[in-house]
Amino acid sequence: MYYDGWMSDGAQPVSRLQRMGITLSFTVLLMTLYMVIGWAQPEDIQLHVVPTVIDDWVPFSLFWLPLYIFMLPMSWAPACTFAYWDDFRRWVVSAVLLYMPAVPIWYFWPVTVPREVVVVDDFWTFGLAVLRATDPPVNCLPSMHVAVATLAGLVIRRVDPVVGRRILLVMPLIWYSTMALDQHWFVDGLVGVVLAWMVESITHRLMPRPVRPRARIERRWHWVWMGAFFLLMLGAWIYWLFIAN
Repeated sequence: MYYDGWMSDGAQPVSRLQRMGITLSFTVLLMTLYMVIGWAQPEDIQLHVVPTVIDDWVPFSLFWLPLYIFMLPMSWAPACTFAYWDDFRRWVVSAVLLYMPAVPIWYFWPVTVPREVVVVDDFWTFGLAVLRATDPPVNCLPSMHVAVATLAGLVIRRVDPVVGRRILLVMPLIWYSTMALDQHWFVDGLVGVVLAWMVESITHRLMPRPVRPRARIERRWHWVWMGAFFLLMLGAWIYWLFIAN
């Protein structure tokens, strides 16, 4: 018996169709908001930079590009975790709340990172060039890459501590990748971590969850988002090999 209403008993399970539909819907909505704000900045807007000594310690390296991209499907890991509506809804609300303080910062005090022109001579430089052509260069602080990765680990940890802790262990590497690819400053990631922690803590207190046995679905479902990563990389490689190359 599956849940057929958004505001009914939170102990009802989430169907696969609802799980997929809601996840894709709010992902597209938030990504669209991110892109529109980034590309619709006035031409005379003042851009800011926030370098620290830590940024000087991080050399540019394309080695980190796969991990940077890995975060994108990893943001769906909570959808492959929660069995019940109250946990699923708490994650959706937390993700939306992440954007509430970020949007005015992006628009009124945009931070950018100076980026060198990418010379495309192999698959990885092609991937970075595509990334920079689509990712607005002015939505750097806070880093949603780091914030969303942190949030995923925090919300999953509530129902599956093993997987949640593993994602949180990967998060510093994702943070490093944002600096190694000249996509973000250290401060961008720091603000993202703090923002995700605050949002998850507040949401958990305002929407307390009962302790239930087996509040997660089978862990094999995490292959869905991990599989999406491999398919994404394979599709990009095929496109580069036969079309773009």
